[in-house]
Amino acid sequence: MARELTEKDRTVLISEKRMGYVFLGMILAFGGLFNLVYFIMNKTEQNYLLIAIIDIAIISFAYLICNRVNHKINLDLKDNQKEVLKRSVDTKSAESSYEAGSGVLFIPILGNLFPKLWGQKMRETKKYFIFASGNKYEVDEGIYNDFKEGDDFYIHFAKHSDTNLSYSKK
Repeated sequence: MARELTEKDRTVLISEKRMGYVFLGMILAFGGLFNLVYFIMNKTEQNYLLIAIIDIAIISFAYLICNRVNHKINLDLKDNQKEVLKRSVDTKSAESSYEAGSGVLFIPILGNLFPKLWGQKMRETKKYFIFASGNKYEVDEGIYNDFKEGDDFYIHFAKHSDTNLSYSKK
């Protein structure tokens, strides 16, 4: 069933547009680097028309890439509609996950003598999953604790970009 986007849904979709802005910034940074190299290399004879044309092409390319990356999200924001699917919780599971790079190689003797230097363990976090209709959904701890096996819940997602917006009981 289709529903109208809420303000929270809109903020989730707007935050998903970050990747397009990252590409835009990278392309513009390389264009600025090109300008810097050109003006350092050519101190005597500078062709400003050529630089202006190249800069316009770089800015247009950056805009088109940003627009293309964010196209489906922009369609979702323009349509202002989301899809809601009803699912039933089959099973739940919580798994331990470790943050990469947070620990140090544990050497038993040195780790016991100097725990700050040689005995740092990896930071452990929990990931919570709900299995429903053959799909695996990663949820936060609050939703994981609210749902029990056999409960019905609703998945809210954007129509065009298939961005998962939220989960709810009603």
